[in-house]
Amino acid sequence: MTKSIVFKWFLLTALLFSTLFLVMGITQNYFFEKYYIDRKSDTLRLDMKEYTERAAMMGAEAASQELYKHNRVWITELDEYGRIRDVEDYYIEVKLKDEAQGRWRIPMYSFAGEFSADVLSSLTVGDEVIIDTVNIGEERIPYHIQTGSTGVVNLNLAHKLHGPQADQAYSHLSTGLYKGTITETVFPERPEDIAFPYQEHYFLEQVKEFQAGLLAEQGQPLQDSKEWGAVENFAEYKLISEPIREHGAKGYILAMTSLQPVDEAIGVIRQFYPYFLGVALLCMLVLAFVLSKWLAKPLLSINRITGKIAAMDFTEKLPVGSEDEIGQLSRNINHLSSRMEGYIEQLKRDLDQEKRLEKTRKEFIAGVSHELKTPLAVMKSCLAIIKDGIAAEKREHYFQAMEEEIERMDLLVVNMLDLAKFASGTYKPEMAPFAIDQAIAEAARSLAEPIGEKNLTLTLNLCSLRVVGHQGLISRVITNFLSNAIRHTEEGGAIAIAVSDKGQTAEISVENQGSPLAEADRKKIWEQFYRGEARAAKAGTGLGLALSKEILELHHGVYGVENTRDGVRFFFTLPVQP
Repeated sequence: MTKSIVFKWFLLTALLFSTLFLVMGITQNYFFEKYYIDRKSDTLRLDMKEYTERAAMMGAEAASQELYKHNRVWITELDEYGRIRDVEDYYIEVKLKDEAQGRWRIPMYSFAGEFSADVLSSLTVGDEVIIDTVNIGEERIPYHIQTGSTGVVNLNLAHKLHGPQADQAYSHLSTGLYKGTITETVFPERPEDIAFPYQEHYFLEQVKEFQAGLLAEQGQPLQDSKEWGAVENFAEYKLISEPIREHGAKGYILAMTSLQPVDEAIGVIRQFYPYFLGVALLCMLVLAFVLSKWLAKPLLSINRITGKIAAMDFTEKLPVGSEDEIGQLSRNINHLSSRMEGYIEQLKRDLDQEKRLEKTRKEFIAGVSHELKTPLAVMKSCLAIIKDGIAAEKREHYFQAMEEEIERMDLLVVNMLDLAKFASGTYKPEMAPFAIDQAIAEAARSLAEPIGEKNLTLTLNLCSLRVVGHQGLISRVITNFLSNAIRHTEEGGAIAIAVSDKGQTAEISVENQGSPLAEADRKKIWEQFYRGEARAAKAGTGLGLALSKEILELHHGVYGVENTRDGVRFFFTLPVQP
């Protein structure tokens, strides 16, 4: 059976792993490239959103540079005609011949895909320039700046407007010609100082392409986002444009990110697959075998432990190492084992209790027989004397003696019945909070007469504490301890009752002056009907301390007796009400 389970799980896990590897291979071959590009697009859109937030705080150029530095994406903001907004560090300023037209700041990124010395050498302050423009409404978009025999040109737009490569889609555009003088040139001193993204040749080409596309549509704004791809030197790029719709502004956010050569990577993966699958198959078989053994291990343990339980051996428990069905089954078996063990232990305890009860009954009968002999003998003698008329003048004395013996027998029977009830293990007292100082005071008042007869001094060192217990039974213990102290204290002696606060418990003690207890008496003093030699002559049933012991054990309290410097001290503890 064990081998069958391991073998079945081995086949199952091997099949699962094989299916997993097959699905992974198919997914990588047919879906990875699309997933990669979609993921890149989603990431690029998030970068565009982040760009908008950063541009509002630090400016467009700084935001573009930060995102390129950290995320390797190219992003810029364009106006409604496809021009980069707010070019502050790469432009020329021209004073037009027509004074009414004023000065004109022309960004230079449209004319140079990269920062070149040719731009600096051909454009200087004071040069006369002729500027060719595309005009849309009142907007002028320069595409050619001529100075002397040289100049700079936006070839991307110029080729679409003029020459053999002219595109009919741009034939509707009107052009203009303006003349003026360069009054200011702002160029970085070194090529490496030019701000991002104006040194990015390919990204600027894509900006100009996007602008040309807008001009072909007569400057009509795009209403939706647009995605497209581009290739440069065998490198693929993904571009996204988003129209700006916030606060009535017109323009676009243009972003570009590079795509790794996915096709090449997939080709390498396919060449790698035979080696990978060979090693993976070997690892899969080993892992499947180990996993099947691991899965079968708890079942083997369950089989072994349940066999022990069937043989009534509860010494070993199943380890519970998980919260799944097997772990729950192990927990239930352990619970069943513990309950069975508890039931068997309870049965043993019940049998032992029955034996103890039988022994108690025998001792009870023997004790009753022994204790009742004396009062019955006294009563029989008194009745015989009264019947025979002997010492008629002491008739009242004999009646009183018989009455005292009857009362003693009644108290003895009541105590013996209570002792049997408490010792049976079936009686459960009802616990409740009560004031211990009041219970002690009441017990002292009830014994005021015997205390006064012996001229004893009773000292109460009490504190107001509320303890938890059965007030009636605890009062009985205090009365028994105090009665015992009265009996064994010489006339004119002293008795002290004290309550001490021990934090979570209260200690109640009764100390009397008198002879110390012998060691043998201290060990047997709690037994029923036991009277030490020094105490045998004292009145009492011999059951008071035995009853007190059973009551205190029902309360699970600590109790005991000890010799003190002046006499004997009985004590017990009770929990204090929280």
